[in-house]
Amino acid sequence: MKLMNKRIILVVEDDEPKLRSIDGFLRETLAQDVEVRHAESLASAVSILSAVEVVLAIVDMSIPTFDFIKDRRGGGQPQGFGGADILRFIDSETMDTRSIVLTQYEEFVLSHGGERRDQRGLEEIYRSELDARFLGVIHYSDQHGTWRQKLRDALKIVQLGE
Repeated sequence: MKLMNKRIILVVEDDEPKLRSIDGFLRETLAQDVEVRHAESLASAVSILSAVEVVLAIVDMSIPTFDFIKDRRGGGQPQGFGGADILRFIDSETMDTRSIVLTQYEEFVLSHGGERRDQRGLEEIYRSELDARFLGVIHYSDQHGTWRQKLRDALKIVQLGE
C-alpha cells in the first residue's frame, strides 16, 4: 500500500558530491510541499517507488544494484545502465511517476553490440521505449552548470517548482 503525504521527488544517485549539489539546487527551487528522498541503488529505488507515490524520479544512469555498506565493500559494481532498469520499472509499475535522467556521462555504450550513443541518442531510445512520463536526459557538468535550468524547466512541467 502506498502512503500519501507530501509530493515526493526521488533522487537516485550514488555519487555524494553530485547528490549534495542536486539537493542544494532542489532546496532552492522546490515548493514547500515537496519532499526529497534518496536512493543509492536499483534495489533502494525500487523499494521507495513501491512504497510511496513518487511524482518525479531524477535518475543517474550508472548505479549499483544494491546499496554499498559504508564500512565494507558491497552493493555490487556500478552498472552503466542501472538507471535504465529504474526507468523501465517506473514505466511498467507506476501509474503517475515521471522520470528524467541526470548524468555526467557524455557518451554511452549500449549493452547490445557495443554501439555508442551520445545523450541525444540515448534520449531518443528512451522516448521510443518509455511512455510520455519520461521527460528526457540532462547532462550534469558541475555544481553550477546549465543542468540547473534544464532541471528547473522539468520541475515546472511537473508543477513542483516555485
